[in-house]
Parts: sequence; C-alpha cells; structure tokens
Amino acid sequence: MTREIHILTYNIHKGYCSGNRRFVLDSMRQRIAETGADIVFLQEIHGTAIKSDAKRRRFSYPDQPHFEYLADQAWPHYAYGCNAIYRKGDHGNAILSRFPFASWKNIDVSIFPRSSRSILHGVIELPDSGTRLHTLCVHLGLLEQERREQLQALTDRINDHVPRDEPMIIAGDFNDWRNHA
Repeated sequence: MTREIHILTYNIHKGYCSGNRRFVLDSMRQRIAETGADIVFLQEIHGTAIKSDAKRRRFSYPDQPHFEYLADQAWPHYAYGCNAIYRKGDHGNAILSRFPFASWKNIDVSIFPRSSRSILHGVIELPDSGTRLHTLCVHLGLLEQERREQLQALTDRINDHVPRDEPMIIAGDFNDWRNHA
C-alpha cells in the first residue's frame, strides 16, 4: 500500500520578509501550518540567535530555536543541521516531520569559507508500513561551479547511504535560477 505524503520546502531567510525589512516569523509559522504538510524542509533557519530583550519584544522574536518555534505542535519530530556560525548565533537547514526520525546527519558541502552550505539527511520511519523514507534538505551555493561540486557530494551521499529500494525526497534551495548546475 502506498502512502501519500505532503511536503513543503521553504527558504525562510532567517524569518525576515524579502528585503529584510520586517521580521515575519509569526506569519510564516501560520502559513506553513496551513499547508498541512507532513514534512517541511527549511533553509536559512536560526538554531541560535542572540538578541537583546528590547529587540525580542519589538519583533516578537522567539526565545527558542526557530525550527522548534515553527514545529510547534504540528511537527513533533525535527532535525537541525547548522551551516553558518557567527558571533550572535547560527543558522542552517531543518526538517520538520509528523513522523519519527530513525537517524539524521548534517553533511558539510561548503566549497568556500564564507559560503557555508550543507545537506541534512534524515531517515524517517513511516508508521504502519515501517518504510524508511530518506529526506535530504539542501541549500546549495550561488555559483555554478560551487553547485556542481555540491551536487556531486549529494550524488555520492545518495549512492553511499540510500538503498535503492528505499524511497527518497530531495528538497531545498538549489540557487539555480538558470538551470546551469
């Protein structure tokens, strides 16, 4: 018996609207929940963000990691992979799931020191069937050559760690607007 799974992928740009004019994580959480997705792939999501109390109040900035805030009650299972670490926090990729993870691993695929990128590979146990679903959340680089090397790393990861008889979903921000990688 096959199971229908609804997915969503979203680069949330650290919770800010386009142009970084407003912090809109609250409305993002509402919109994401409205999709009814079973699995959500997120890019550029804060794991840690140190903000002053005044900024937290002014922008309704959550005290918890943003992936936990977005997961709320809808997705009890999640995995986070840190990509970039800086003085006041970190961000990376996350996978939110209605189903439990058997395992997950964050694979660094950064080519350049100032362009931190990764592939978050989660293995989800689907209820009832016991099927292992491989989920790969990617955020690839901006340059064509960088993306090509990262796609090779993705291919290697799949060949080495995803059995051919197990289903797989690859989702994320490929940064390939012109289909060149």
